[in-house]
Amino acid sequence: MEKVLFVCTGNTCRSPMAEGIFNKLAKEYNIDAVAESAGLATEDNLPVSENAVIACEEIGIDISNHRARKFSDCNIDDYVSFCTMSFQHAEALINCGVPRNKIKVMTGADHGVPDPYGFGVGIYRSSRDIIKRSIEKYFQELKKQQAENNEDSQNE
Repeated sequence: MEKVLFVCTGNTCRSPMAEGIFNKLAKEYNIDAVAESAGLATEDNLPVSENAVIACEEIGIDISNHRARKFSDCNIDDYVSFCTMSFQHAEALINCGVPRNKIKVMTGADHGVPDPYGFGVGIYRSSRDIIKRSIEKYFQELKKQQAENNEDSQNE
């Protein structure tokens, strides 16, 4: 099973939401992959933000048991791709030795996923929805790629 790592700053808001959403949608899309998450500037074992828990509960995802972990504790070789919440996070991963071709920046428009930390649940919902749309798009592209690869294999 392939592993994807979602990365943000503190691993208490965006990346835990992305991890939960990815794992739920992977089952729905029949994708053989699992997500984990980490933060670039976090303390280990911090609880997930209560507003992130609420935003995910509203769409049937329980992230209440999530605890923050540091990106520096992750083995880069364990993951097939790294999804970041901003271009700055992507740059930090490159500086840590992650190959550029394994990094995908999640975007809502021309920018990454806004950091909801310190704001109300409405901002968390907005970030959650951007994350969800980005993951759905990723899965649709992956399914299309798999179909094209299967078609090419059958034509050989």
